[in-house]
Amino acid sequence: MELINEFIHIDLAKESEIIETTCIAKQDNTNIFVTYTLLDNDCLFAFSDIANKVSIKINKAYFEKYEQPFDLLIEKQHICCNTQSKLYEIINCSFKGIARNVFLESLVLYLLFQIQKNNLVFNLNCESCTFLNKPIELDKIQRARDYIIGNIHKNITIPIVASYVGTNQCYLKKGFKEVTGQTIFEFLQENRMVKARHILQNFDQSIQEVASMVGYASISSFSQTYKNYFGISPSLEQKQFSPS
Repeated sequence: MELINEFIHIDLAKESEIIETTCIAKQDNTNIFVTYTLLDNDCLFAFSDIANKVSIKINKAYFEKYEQPFDLLIEKQHICCNTQSKLYEIINCSFKGIARNVFLESLVLYLLFQIQKNNLVFNLNCESCTFLNKPIELDKIQRARDYIIGNIHKNITIPIVASYVGTNQCYLKKGFKEVTGQTIFEFLQENRMVKARHILQNFDQSIQEVASMVGYASISSFSQTYKNYFGISPSLEQKQFSPS
């Protein structure tokens, strides 16, 4: 494992027998252990060429500076698009020395934030949370989520997703919001924008090509949505990260 500071260790690995994209979080009296496994066909980014397993160990003494301890409520979670983007940055980090340590520490803290955020969404154990307490229905929502991520480049509509998972549109919309904390539109847009930013910052693709890769037929519609979401146009985003 790479030592980031006296509290945080990160290990990157490339494994051939990974069966799902997931986050497993565990703890003992001293440490928190978080392991991410990543399948390319389940993710917005291609991980397998470099590393598809990220293991993080954090000593609980790190959190003594806060008033409340960091506790895990659930062990297994899906990996959202924002988490995927941060894992990609960890895997491809080229910084050296203290810059690397500070950058990686900031990413680990963000990942911990996402775990806690997901804890709040997926642990609303009350009678009104019908989908969370019905494994079959919960599976449909998770399949809908995975379908959206895997087909981000296509024209995705609620009727198409509902037909794919075998439920009606109203049930799908209600269940998706209850389970993920987002509407289908919000989830779709977030994933499209995160992937678009990743492509613009890391690859030499035209704006038209990027728009098509994230499901937009109109460049103007894509550019306006991107600017509304990030506060910057895709062309300016691309110029900021251009080697020239």
